[in-house]
Amino acid sequence: MGAKVVDMEDFGVVFDIDGVLIRGKQRLKGGKEAVEYCEEYGVPHVFLTNNAMDLESVRADYLSSVLGAEIHANRMICAHTPLNDLPDEVKQGLVLVTGFSTGDVRDILLFKGFKNVHTVHEYAEKRPYLVPNKLYPGRKLTAYEDPDLVISEEEEKVSAVIVIENSTDWHEDLQVILDVLRSDGRVGSSMDEQMVDIYCCNYDFVFATGFRNPRLGPGAFMKCLEILFKETTGRELEVKSFGKPFPPAYRTTERRLAAQSKSGTVPETIYAIGDNPRSDIAGANRAGERYKSILVRTGVFNGNLDNDPEDPADYVVQNVEEAMDLIRAIHTVKN
Repeated sequence: MGAKVVDMEDFGVVFDIDGVLIRGKQRLKGGKEAVEYCEEYGVPHVFLTNNAMDLESVRADYLSSVLGAEIHANRMICAHTPLNDLPDEVKQGLVLVTGFSTGDVRDILLFKGFKNVHTVHEYAEKRPYLVPNKLYPGRKLTAYEDPDLVISEEEEKVSAVIVIENSTDWHEDLQVILDVLRSDGRVGSSMDEQMVDIYCCNYDFVFATGFRNPRLGPGAFMKCLEILFKETTGRELEVKSFGKPFPPAYRTTERRLAAQSKSGTVPETIYAIGDNPRSDIAGANRAGERYKSILVRTGVFNGNLDNDPEDPADYVVQNVEEAMDLIRAIHTVKN
């Protein structure tokens, strides 16, 4: 008897990148072949990453170069991709952004239609009294007072703060963002409720690199910010969260998968392959019944446990090669 794979549009595949397909600048076993299989057989697939350091096109080009396989930009979903869907009223206001980028982090937001974007560092540099023990150009370290401390009614209010990626200066960013969030948009004012929205694109607490132990990610930074906000206001910080494991990432994923389907519908089953139980697996498990989570041991999760105890996956395999073998086995029928 032979065997055949059922209609490829009955299922789709969501690949995490770092720790699944690649690790640092190294290709992981089966990564290239997994992507080429999906391309060759028309399996709807996307690359869903909490990495937000680049535009989608730049990240796709990078993955293409490391994997040695062509990656289409319209299949790349970065943690900041759902920002495209924010209303114009947010994009028109003064927005402060922070996070590491391989280029200019402001360009990511400008490309998405934001009109008035400044980095937290730029904002602080014009108000050095906000971080008094940091030596800005032309500023004495001991200068703790400033004539501009008087709040001006003419000052443009900050309407939103966006944490795109991991902070490169936790001290400055924590202090200035905290000041903004406790204000009406003009630092120095004090409000009994949160008036300024904060968006976080990547809540990964840790992430895998070429180093043997995971590194602290933007989720760790946000945890510090939440604690500081609670300690200084007595209130919980309200954060609008993107990236995995939050719903906006999966709604974007479903639209992209449906766009690859001849029927224009979301696949009946979506396999989400990831290495991070807190983001990849937790996100897929919460995203809906059509999702099946597959945990690999080539990234953050690489211990001897059979599964993650807090966010258990539907399946646990060694690597993406075994994940694809599993998917093919499930969707192969005997003639």
